[in-house]
Amino acid sequence: MKKDTLQSRNGQADRQQSEVLADLCYRFGQPLLEKLAHHLDRRLVQTLLHLMIVIVVHRHRNHGLLLSELGGHLLNGEHAPAGTKRIHNLLRHPGWGAQAISEYLWQRADRVVEQRLCPQEDVYGFWDESVLEKSESLKPERLCAVRSSKARRLKRIKPGYFNPPGGRPIFVPGFNWLQVIVTGMRGAPALAHLSYWTTRGAAQTTKRQVEHPVLQQVARRWGRTVIHVWDRGFGGAPWLGLALLYQVRYVVRWQKGYKLLAGDGRLLKAWQCTRGKRSMDHRLIQDAVRRCERKTGIVFVPVRVPDFPEF
Repeated sequence: MKKDTLQSRNGQADRQQSEVLADLCYRFGQPLLEKLAHHLDRRLVQTLLHLMIVIVVHRHRNHGLLLSELGGHLLNGEHAPAGTKRIHNLLRHPGWGAQAISEYLWQRADRVVEQRLCPQEDVYGFWDESVLEKSESLKPERLCAVRSSKARRLKRIKPGYFNPPGGRPIFVPGFNWLQVIVTGMRGAPALAHLSYWTTRGAAQTTKRQVEHPVLQQVARRWGRTVIHVWDRGFGGAPWLGLALLYQVRYVVRWQKGYKLLAGDGRLLKAWQCTRGKRSMDHRLIQDAVRRCERKTGIVFVPVRVPDFPEF
């Protein structure tokens, strides 16, 4: 009797969690669904909502979902072909495209920026670029060579183990992707842009050709109200030249060997600009690697980019 009662409670908890998840997915995509309802059949809009829930529930970090698997989760295992056909009818319908989702994300990010600006909070736009590895795939379209971060992690030396493989970086088939997330000191972040690109085939492009239109978009929409945060991959003269051209505010992480003009006019490497300077303040920062808080000093000095010394 106790076992049956426990199973019944677990079943009720699972149903409640499923209802909460379904409600959150509906609230997140409600404006997009209402817009698509004017161009698509009601059944296709319902399929899109259910597909969103299925992807959120069954998405796994190490593997993606095949179309047949999505069809099976959309209905059930016995009616997987029918579920696959529903997804196929949704994707090939001429009444909508990826541009509709992209515009919805931008509009949602605009609302988040406006909400943050009302109490005069700082708004940050985090630019993140990475890869989606498909190490066992060769058939999907637009595959290109990407540097495997998983292989890099496996090659690290671990306590008690020795002789990890060395050599040059490992490249596997995959896709490059770029995303922009808008957030502040409080509240939930919002995805503003997400795109995939490749360096091979008919749709081949480069990183800067993908990022330049996005920078134009954020400069046109938000101007100087958003502070953009860029990692070391953005710390270079070509990209900083575009940032100065569009007059956006940004925080960039310099590579330690990148040369900058110090306040006294000397050309120094980035790490040398703050060498010997006393910390102006200290903060406890969470160390994600060692899983502890570390006391870290803060110091800042004025620098200029050698390619743009007038700024």
